[in-house]
Amino acid sequence: MSESDLPAHAIEEGARPTRRPGLMRLVPAHPLVSGFTVALGVILAIALSATVASLSTVLISVFLGLFLALGLDPAVQALERRGIRRGVGIAIVAVAFLALMLVILLVVIPATVRQFVAALEAAPEAIEAMQTSDWYLSLEANLGVDLTAVIAEGIKSVTNISSFLAISGGVLRVGFGIVGAISSFVMVVVLTLYFVSSLSAMKQTVANLVPAYQRKRFTELLEQITGSVGSVVAGGITLSTFNALVVLVIQLIIGSSVPAVMAIAAFFITLIPLLGSLIFLLIGTVGALFISPLAALIFLVLYFIYIQVEAYFVTPRVMGKAVSVPAVLVIIGAMVGATLMGLLGALVAIPITASILIIIRQVVIPRQNAITTAPDSD
Repeated sequence: MSESDLPAHAIEEGARPTRRPGLMRLVPAHPLVSGFTVALGVILAIALSATVASLSTVLISVFLGLFLALGLDPAVQALERRGIRRGVGIAIVAVAFLALMLVILLVVIPATVRQFVAALEAAPEAIEAMQTSDWYLSLEANLGVDLTAVIAEGIKSVTNISSFLAISGGVLRVGFGIVGAISSFVMVVVLTLYFVSSLSAMKQTVANLVPAYQRKRFTELLEQITGSVGSVVAGGITLSTFNALVVLVIQLIIGSSVPAVMAIAAFFITLIPLLGSLIFLLIGTVGALFISPLAALIFLVLYFIYIQVEAYFVTPRVMGKAVSVPAVLVIIGAMVGATLMGLLGALVAIPITASILIIIRQVVIPRQNAITTAPDSD
């Protein structure tokens, strides 16, 4: 077939290739306007990031208050199951929460500060006693290093003029940090009480944003998520409280001069699931070495026994109603959260992981199971 036998449109297509719809134009019609729009978008994104960073303290307080409220909500629901009206149950839980905060402010924190100051004052004597102990001399001989000279050099570097000026500036910053921490503490308490009292209204408001035909399903899913998060938060706080009490008893047994300090440290560190207890096992054992090797051994053995009891007996009973999260996801979530937001990120990572698992199990998997035929290839 010759070219003259081809249709006119075929000859035209042969001379000028057809453009695909997806590749119609590579160069924008108005380069100046497009570039200005992109630059404006970048500026707005940077401004939004800076705004979020400046509001990080407020946002953290809001999230912390919300998580604490979800952790207190199971107690309100337990009172409701006993025939107490929700308003009365909220009032009882709020009064108990305020009483606990007052005990922490008026009893625990002053005792902790006194013990910390006393430990600083007794530190030179404790270091001297440690340096004259048999195990320290044996360790120094085995390592072949003059540990006393190393410690003395470290103390000298800390107490020179430049370090003193740096510490003075740090103290000023710490002072502002303490004021900010107190204000954040008060804000978290107020937000927690508000969220507890208005949690049902907040969930109803969120549900009203969903179309009516999906509202029932969305409400059921939201109740499961909030219930799971509340169980995880309440269970984690309960386990950390037991942990702190056990550490307090062990510290008193070994004759520690800072039992309250170690107990509070254990409470916050063991809020991190799985990893927290192991981390504090190392911290507590090293701290007990300043008392004696026997004290460190006693702490190591007793606390290790408690970790086993907690893992096999306490945790299943406390966290039994929470959503089961695989251990590997707990560790990954805690590591990712700690990298992004520190200790708070490690704490909220587990409830967020549990919520994602609920969505996957209740929404994603059923939707995939409903697809029984392959989509059309064309």
